[in-house]
Order: sequence, then C-alpha cells, then structure tokens
Amino acid sequence: MLRRSFLLAAGASAISACSEGRDAPAVKDGASGTAIALRHARYLKLERHDGYTVARLRAPVADQSGGQAQAQEAVLVLAPRAGPEPRLPAALRYATLIRTPVMRIAANASSDEAFLGQLGVKDRLVAVGGRVSFDDDVRRGVTEGRIGQIGYNWHAPPNLDVLLTARPDVFLMRLSDLAHTPVLDRARRLGLIVAPTFAEDEPTYLGRAEWIRLHGLLTGREAKADQLFEQIEARVEALKVAAAARPAVPMLWAYPAGGDRWVATVRGAEQAYLADAGGRNLLVRPEDPRKWSSETLATEQILPVADQAQVWIVGDLHAAPPRSTVVEGVSPAFQSGRLFANTGRSNLAANAYDWYQTAFVRPDWVLADFVKVLHPDLVSEPFRFLKPVARGAYR
Repeated sequence: MLRRSFLLAAGASAISACSEGRDAPAVKDGASGTAIALRHARYLKLERHDGYTVARLRAPVADQSGGQAQAQEAVLVLAPRAGPEPRLPAALRYATLIRTPVMRIAANASSDEAFLGQLGVKDRLVAVGGRVSFDDDVRRGVTEGRIGQIGYNWHAPPNLDVLLTARPDVFLMRLSDLAHTPVLDRARRLGLIVAPTFAEDEPTYLGRAEWIRLHGLLTGREAKADQLFEQIEARVEALKVAAAARPAVPMLWAYPAGGDRWVATVRGAEQAYLADAGGRNLLVRPEDPRKWSSETLATEQILPVADQAQVWIVGDLHAAPPRSTVVEGVSPAFQSGRLFANTGRSNLAANAYDWYQTAFVRPDWVLADFVKVLHPDLVSEPFRFLKPVARGAYR
C-alpha cells in the first residue's frame, strides 16, 4: 500500500471547479506552443516555445482531515540560464520562471529524490525531507549537515527557514495536503521558486514515472529522461505481453493490521500491477478516484476467498505483528509458502524504505517483481522490491 499516495476525492470535477488563483491562473489561448507528447501522465502538460518550455501542472489535492478535494495548479516557464530572460505573452504573466538547468534543488518528497537519482543529479540536492532517505549518499549528506532538512510532505509543511538558508534554484514541493497550500504561497512571497509536484497523485504507475520528463527538463537531462522512460515503458509492455499469455493466477494482496483486520489492495495503480503481472485479485473492486487503493477488511471478509489464493502479498512496511488466524489454515498460498512482502529494499536501521522512493520512478522493476512472483520462469533477474517471506514472518 502507499501511505503517501492519495487517490483524491473529487477527481476531474475538482479540477473543473477550481477557481483561478493569483499564483497560477488558468492559461488562455495565445500562450500555446508545440506540445511535447506525454502518453500516460494526466496532471502534467509540456509545451515547447521559441526559447523556452512551458510546464502546466494541475491535480486535485485533498484536505487530509477529510474535506473536499480542490484542484491545485501551476504554470512553469523553463528558460535557459545562459540566455536572456524570455519575452512572455500576457497569458503567461503569472507563470513561475525557472532558469535551467537548475543546480541547487530542494525536495520534500522521497519520490522527487528518486527522480533526480535516476537522472544522476542527486548531488544537486541542498535540502530534503529528512534523515530517512533510502539513498545512502543523500542520507549521509543530511546527517553530516551538508543537506538541509525541511520536513517530509506526508508529515508537515516545509520549514521555510531552512529553505531560505539553502536558497535552492527550485523547490520541488510535493503538495499532499490542502492545509499546506498557504505555506507554498508564503514561500513564493519570500522569493523562493516553487514547483509543486503531483507525480504521486497520478492514477497509473506509468503516469507517475512519466514525470521524469519534467525533472529532465529542469536539470538539463532531457535526453536521458526521455531515453530512460522509453526503456521503462518498453519493459513494462514486454512484461505485460508475456504475462497475458499465461492463465491468470488467483491471488491476494492483504497484510495484517492488528486484531482480525487486514489492509487489502482492491483498486488503483497497485491493483494494476497485479492485473498486468498476470494475477487475478480476488478482492478487486471497481475503480473509483474518490477512494483509496486499499480498504481495511475483517477476517470474515477475507475468508470467503482465502481458500482460492495461490499467491499472497502478505507483508508490508506497516503490517502488524502476525497472529495465528484461520486464514493460514485454508489458504493454498500459506500452505505452499508462496508468501511475499514489499519490503525487499528496506534499510531498517535507517528507517528507510525504497518502496516509497524508487518504486514510483521504476515501475518496470516493480512489475518485474510481480511477474516473477506469479510466473517465476518469465523473469530471471533477482527480486528488487518484493521478497519471499516465511509463514508467520510478514515483514
């Protein structure tokens, strides 16, 4: 499950209902350029203009206290650092100008750290969320004081004092809670260049990964980003084709949550991994952008299908200590030992988990793991994010 990814409450209706804000009003005709084709991302649009590139970012963001989602948007103008400031049409007068390539970057989400790491520019980070990065070099930079700590997006608003000291060329702000929007606005008023990021909000796993195209434009690694994403996309397609030729394997993805409760994957990008890998999720639910990808179910709701599950993703970073239940006695997955956890890339000593970092950027690696779980002969490479677990030890 994804603790930091929100399938947001109002979907497209929230976007259409969004009022035009001072910082990023809706862009009118007259500012359009040549679109850069994006095949999967829904919340990102890129356009080439003469001398600059425009990035339009727009996504529904929920109040995590349970309130209604509202669309948040931003328009970025990316112009070469070496040239003069571009002459912009009136429709772009509220856009955020970013001179590229950016050399000093702050990010409050682990996924943005991973995008930069995949592009080979993690050394440009001057501030991150905190000390629990899975990347050893970044974590060392934080503990040694070379990289500032601004607070993770899922925990608190960013620390503006740290950002003002670090003075990044751009602050990649993961806006995961509407309550943090005033801090974003204040950061801009203080002179910080802020680019909100919505990669984790994308409803598909390839849509999330395609945001590497924006990171490539920002850092001067556009060609590398394009090449890497094409490789990711091609690998995903090859895995899907191979898995589709095999009979679907009945399976479950549910981990113990204490008592007689289980947190089960039922929809969303996580369910798509199961389907694309050749699995038949016995607890699948209809897609609904207003709902989370997982639901908490009682053991009584698991039992009717547990005796059909040949494979079970039973472990998770947040799993409660396992307890003996009747589920273990009826499930073929438990009896045959085909049990797995998504904790393969974990540094427990550092409290760091790559499932919330590189997994967003490399869905080809994630999908390969699921295919290997369901159809072991189709994938020869070792597990990355998933790992086999012994019965009674789900982490």
